[in-house]
Amino acid sequence: MMNGRMNERQIRRMMQQAGIKSSDMDGVVQVDFIFPEKKVSVKNPQVTILDIQGTRTYQVVGGEEVTGAAGEVPKTQNSDINEEDLNLVMQKTGVDREKAAEALRKNGYKPAEAIIALMTGK
Repeated sequence: MMNGRMNERQIRRMMQQAGIKSSDMDGVVQVDFIFPEKKVSVKNPQVTILDIQGTRTYQVVGGEEVTGAAGEVPKTQNSDINEEDLNLVMQKTGVDREKAAEALRKNGYKPAEAIIALMTGK
């Protein structure tokens, strides 16, 4: 260590000796932080996983920050239906996309109620 500076090789060696493993997550498109009052999305971030004695820590760096309302989830294009809700209803009931969308609309866009309605034939 010269002048308080360490090269990358020295840092890796020290991390290895301390039992810290580091790996990058490739292909991350977006990371969401959801708070009671808002949602913060980081688009195209660099994500690193640090495994420190069996505990995983995720480090999110950079990217474009977008803030939205709490509970805001993307909807399908040109649709009033939440994509995640639609997929859930289709998965749990085995119906096609159109029937799942219709059930969601009839049941106030509530996936649990749509699933129950489809399963009970109501």
